[in-house]
Amino acid sequence: MGKISAEVRRVALQLMEAILEGLGLGKDYQHEEFERGLQLLQVNCYPKEPEGESAIGLAPHSDHGFLTILLVSCPGLEVLDRSSDTWRVVQQPRHALHVHVGDYMEVLSNGRVKTVVHRAVLNPGEARISMASIHSFAMHEKVSVAKKLVDEQDPEKYKESSFSDFLDYLMSNADKKRMSFLESLRI
Repeated sequence: MGKISAEVRRVALQLMEAILEGLGLGKDYQHEEFERGLQLLQVNCYPKEPEGESAIGLAPHSDHGFLTILLVSCPGLEVLDRSSDTWRVVQQPRHALHVHVGDYMEVLSNGRVKTVVHRAVLNPGEARISMASIHSFAMHEKVSVAKKLVDEQDPEKYKESSFSDFLDYLMSNADKKRMSFLESLRI
């Protein structure tokens, strides 16, 4: 797990540099914050679903960090197609990694890059294991809109927040059906 974790972190940092460059911020934008940021590993095991039934293994959500790199053992991942408001099955090439853009990437890019809403469905053929590596800033480090991406035509759309703020939001929203964390950050 240690070797996989280190390699996935290296890939995540390279992807962040490419995305930041694509946004016109330069690959070194907030480099130190990304370098000392969090990497959370989450392993999920979804049971085999009986034939003819269809069940959700993990409800629709977006991830809180900048990027999530996901390795799964078999199909079961679906993403929301925003243009048609329908769920699309994600193809599962053998040994491929999935990269999800998270809420903080949407915040940093001022909405230019959208978070990926996704869910896990149970697979009738076999049990499914997934390993998600979520990458974010350090616990109390604030994520905010890149000032270079704000102007009169495109004003700031999100409040700043930290991973600690995200955890506080989860605790205060645990028993309520309210807006998502990302929606709570919209100005």
